[in-house]
Formats: sequence, structure tokens, C-alpha cells
Amino acid sequence: MSFIFSVGIEGLDRILGYMKTPYLLVIAGHPGAGKTTLASTICYKNALLGRKCLYISFYEDKERLYSYMSHIGIDLAEAESRGYLKFVRLPVGVNVQNSTQAILSAISEDSYGIVVLDSINTLLEGVIDDAEKRAWLTNFFYNIPSIIRGLCILIAELPYGSEKLEINGLEFVADAVLILKQRIEEGFLVRTLEVRKARGAPVVLADIPFSIVENEGVRLWLPPVIEHIDERREVIELPCEALRRVWGHIHRGFVINVVYPQNPDYRDLLVPVLATAMTHGLRVLMISYKHPPHSIREALEYRLAKVGVDREVVEKVVSEHFKFMSINPFSYSLTQLVIRENSIIDSEKPDAVVFHGVEVSRLGVPLRSHIVELYNQMNYLKKMGVVVIRIGSYTGRKTYDLESRVSDVVLRFYYGDKGSDGSLSYRALTWRRHSTPKILDHEELIKCVEESSELIKKRLTLK
Repeated sequence: MSFIFSVGIEGLDRILGYMKTPYLLVIAGHPGAGKTTLASTICYKNALLGRKCLYISFYEDKERLYSYMSHIGIDLAEAESRGYLKFVRLPVGVNVQNSTQAILSAISEDSYGIVVLDSINTLLEGVIDDAEKRAWLTNFFYNIPSIIRGLCILIAELPYGSEKLEINGLEFVADAVLILKQRIEEGFLVRTLEVRKARGAPVVLADIPFSIVENEGVRLWLPPVIEHIDERREVIELPCEALRRVWGHIHRGFVINVVYPQNPDYRDLLVPVLATAMTHGLRVLMISYKHPPHSIREALEYRLAKVGVDREVVEKVVSEHFKFMSINPFSYSLTQLVIRENSIIDSEKPDAVVFHGVEVSRLGVPLRSHIVELYNQMNYLKKMGVVVIRIGSYTGRKTYDLESRVSDVVLRFYYGDKGSDGSLSYRALTWRRHSTPKILDHEELIKCVEESSELIKKRLTLK
């Protein structure tokens, strides 16, 4: 009897589609690429669903494996104690038939829904010079899923510098082949997964970034499926007349691109954001590439205190609606940075995200790579219904044009007239997608902040 199988990893399940047992999955990659972690994650996720897993290893030490997996939240010892996991270490032998007989003996001891062989290179080395025995071994692997009427996972080591699976036809008889890769990007190690084959599923993605996440194991970061994004989301009313005049309103999932001249003052902008958050009960996550969290918080609290809001009340309301974080973008490659940000957002589950100092994060990154990652990330957040506000300095026409195309709303500040005291006033060119560009003058911008401040004070009196 066959049944529909899930590997228990959301992104991978989406790619592989419905897996109907018996099913043969090959996981290949260089040493340290994450093969054992991926196989252990699949075993553990299914053990939580009551499916028994047999993990057969020729090299891995049980205590070391269990200890490492426990650090990332994969509790193999707990699954074993409940009877849903058995670890068997078989000796490395030159006689392949003895090894395969030992595998069959271990399989026959219980009703296993999953069997993992880690790694099959040990067996392949014994038949490397004998084509007939290699064919026989391939047929042995092919029949394991039918024997257990479940999922068989074969782990294979690839030589450094090679991405070719040389296993005498196994790639053809396998139902799915996953190649785990590692590359150096901007001086950092980046892990990616290639779905080389997935029977019955349209494979259109290659080199999908993945990470090893605490309490989750392996996690894939798939680009969003654009046609599934619903743009008819909840309306968010704006806190001042000036913004209502030029934008009307916005929706959850909107991307707002805010561009300043050099040395921007972002404090005033956060006042309308807070007013909107209080009006609609939104939680805002602010990620800065330039300033520490306490500096951003103090800037907003100082601005509100300046318009007459009690300091203690300010601290409370800011804490209710804002969370501030800082990231050094040069501590990651571009791919790793986006994965890190998305992971934080998934954990915090905010209604809105403010990225501050975005001009810093694009420094030293090829423009094409920057736009590709930005496009995928913005659509990922759009799909989640998160409002995104990107604040940064103007660094060039090409970057500005491309980033604006990813946005639903653009607000570009520029210097206006010079005052009697030598200070420069601001004006703003703005437009919403499919609308005519408009100008906001200095007085309108000041009034917007004042109206937002009054709205905040009004909301506080209603509490």
C-alpha cells in the first residue's frame, strides 16, 4: 500500500510536490554541505508525525550526531526514546554483499517508513572496478523503497570541485536528486540546494539558498510565487492631509521607498509611522544598518517629547509599537544578509518593517545582484502582507530608478530654498504606482509631522 509522503520541510515539500511511496531520494554534496543535517531533519520531522526512521551509518558516531543535532533543535535522542528512530552503525567492509545483507537485516527488524543510508560511497568503493556489481548495487538501492513501502534516503559524497553524480545509473532510477552546494560569496560561505530531479514535479529553480536554523534544522528560502500575491489587502489610512492628498491610502503589503539627500534626518519620518501604527494597531520592526537600537529609539522619543508628549508615556507607546534592531551588513554576504533579515521578520511577525540606511547595504554589491535579491525579498514580504518602508540616501540615478520600480510608493526628498539662517528646507517628489507624480512643499511636510504628533497625543488620551 502506498501513501503520500512529506519531508517535513516547507520549501522542499513545495518543490518536490506530492511524493507517493515507494520513493527514492538521493542527497549528494561535498563534505560539510549539510547532507546529514538534511537527512536528520527529514527523519525527525516525520518521527514527530509517528513515522519510524532507521538511520544506518558507516562512519557517523551516534553520540556526536545526536549532540550536534540537539544544538539546532533536532532531538534525535527523544525520537529514539519514543520508538520512532533507530540508529545503526555498520562496519565498513570490502565485501559489498555482506554489507547489503546487514542493511536488509536491520530493515527487517521493524516497520520503518524511512530508511537513511549514510553514506553509500562506502559501498560504491567496493564495486568501483566491476560494472556488473555496480549495476547490481544500483538495483539494490532502487528496491529498498519497495521493501519498506516508504522513503529511502541515500547520502552520497561528491569530490571537491565536482557536482557530477557518478553512481552508475542511480540518478536515473531515483525519484528525486538533491545536490547540496557551498560557495564563497563576498568572503562568506553560502549554502545552496539544487533540485536536479523531482519526478512528477516541475523543477524550475536552481541554487536555492538554505540555512541551518535553530529549533528547525534545514530551512529553504524560496523566491515567492508572484501570481499568488493578493493585492486586495486591508486598507491603511494615512495620518496627515498631505499624504492623503498625494497617496490616498496604502494597503498591507505595500513597499514605500523613501530617498533622502546625503545626511538624512529620519526622526520626523518615524512620527507619521508611529501615528499610523497606533491608529491601526500595527507592530513595526525597524532594522538599521547605520545606528544602534538605543540611538534610533532615543531619536524618536526625543522628537515626541519635543511636541509635548510625556517622556514616560512616550517610552511606553514606542515599546508597544516598535522594535529596533541593528545589523552590520558587512558581516554577511548579500544572500546571507537577506536570509538573516527574513529569518528575523518570520520570527518577529511584524505588520511593518522599516529598513533604515539602505544605501549602506548596497555598497560593494554588484547592482544586478542587489536588485535580484531586493525584488525577491520585497515580494516575499508583500506576500506576507507586511508594509515595507525603505529609508536611504540617494546614491545614483540607476539604483534609484531600479529600486523605485520595486516600490508601490516613492517619496524622494530634495533640498529646497535657503532660509535666512542658512538652513535648507526640504521638498519632496512623490508618486504612488499608476498615479501622477506630485510635489510636497516644506510647509506641508512640517504640517504632516504636526498632525501626526497631534494624532498620537489624541490616541494616548483615549487609552
